Amino acid sequence: MKLATAESRSDLYPDRHLNVFVAYRSHTLDYNLTRALISTLRWSRPNLTRAFLERFARLETSAERFHFDLHACDYDDFDPAQVKQQSVLGISIAGRLADNLPPLDDAQQGALLLSLLRSPAMLNAPAEYRLDAMRKALARPELTSDDIDVLYHTLEELEEGCHPDGWIFSGEQDGLCVLIEAKLTQLLDLSQLQRYAEVYYGASEWSKDDLRLASWEEVARFFAEHRGDEDTRTSFLCGQLCDYLDLLGLGPFTGFRPYDFDMDAAHAVLPKFLKFAQRIQALAGERGLPLSEARISATGARLDLVGYPGELCLDLHKEGLRVELRCGDGLGDQPGREAIDAILLKAGGGNPLGGVELPEGLQVRVERLRNERGELFCERSIYSGPLVAEEFGEVLAELRRQHPPAEQARDAAGHVRQGRLSIGRLVPHAQAAGAANALEEQVLELAAALTRAARRLAEGSEA
Repeated sequence: MKLATAESRSDLYPDRHLNVFVAYRSHTLDYNLTRALISTLRWSRPNLTRAFLERFARLETSAERFHFDLHACDYDDFDPAQVKQQSVLGISIAGRLADNLPPLDDAQQGALLLSLLRSPAMLNAPAEYRLDAMRKALARPELTSDDIDVLYHTLEELEEGCHPDGWIFSGEQDGLCVLIEAKLTQLLDLSQLQRYAEVYYGASEWSKDDLRLASWEEVARFFAEHRGDEDTRTSFLCGQLCDYLDLLGLGPFTGFRPYDFDMDAAHAVLPKFLKFAQRIQALAGERGLPLSEARISATGARLDLVGYPGELCLDLHKEGLRVELRCGDGLGDQPGREAIDAILLKAGGGNPLGGVELPEGLQVRVERLRNERGELFCERSIYSGPLVAEEFGEVLAELRRQHPPAEQARDAAGHVRQGRLSIGRLVPHAQAAGAANALEEQVLELAAALTRAARRLAEGSEA
């Protein structure tokens, strides 16, 4: 980012740690996120807290002063059971309850489940084994991975004590109290929220209809509405909280920022990147493009090309965003080497891209992959250069040399060689960082062109 750009755009900053809520070194993310939420409300004008309570806790108040706390409340002259208005608010990624979990009222059962989840056999096992084992242990065949995630998190918190993550309250009698459970899991645990109502309000009859639930996206949208508040401090804190939720991938996708292209922290932007890919998939469906099932990858996300070889890959680079049709290592309709087998078979000795209208600036790459004990890695980049449609037959000839038939692809050590074909273009950093709409339009145009290329590769030279 250039200095002139930074001076003209006060909402852009190159390092994520310049956000006031991001710890410069390591931190526990759950606690830090709750602290950011409570701090924003605490130091903003009371109107913001009143609006927040009305939106999410469904409580109306004319109070001009509120108190805030974290975890175990330190006020010994306040009894939450004595207030007139009481609420328990649960916030998670999906903003929903885990419907498949049993009640966790039995402390001994909870300790046994936590011990099971912490056992080396479970921690080191594949996700499928872990899910199957917990389904049997709880006798709940409908259990999902998201259910297990929130179960593990809840049991760990119960081991430390029954404390809400955050508090918002005013005086006793005619006042109010809201207990906040903030999770970075998809779901929330009903029994944990009910336990807060029982312990702090003395309410043993609370049903799930008495609870208030919200997603982090809903919370982000609320604070985004107040980024332009007339009170300078309120406006600043709301903007910082929105940016913090954005860089964690918890808010709605509104575009990439300069700090998203920091490759040292690429893992942190992957949840946000997946939302971007899901948005592309939804918009592509409206335009009739056969893209489905966006999946996270090590460097971004991949979308299946239904009916055609390969996948649409969206990869994060420090130079920008790379959009590619990639064949040879995916999971789509023709997984792995099957995609290259099909392309080469259909092409014969011809050029399937001859006469196809493609945008300027596309690059083509041929790589040799090696499969060792089930692990696939790039052994060497064989060819990389501009895509010239009329000369694509030469590219396929090189791909054929790197991709021998399966019976000839195994070397003396038992390693299997295969080829990978990529066609795409880099969207430069200056274009990729900014408003979502412009980037989405550019990516969709590339996706349409790459879909045309995939269609011709699937049909072969006779098309």
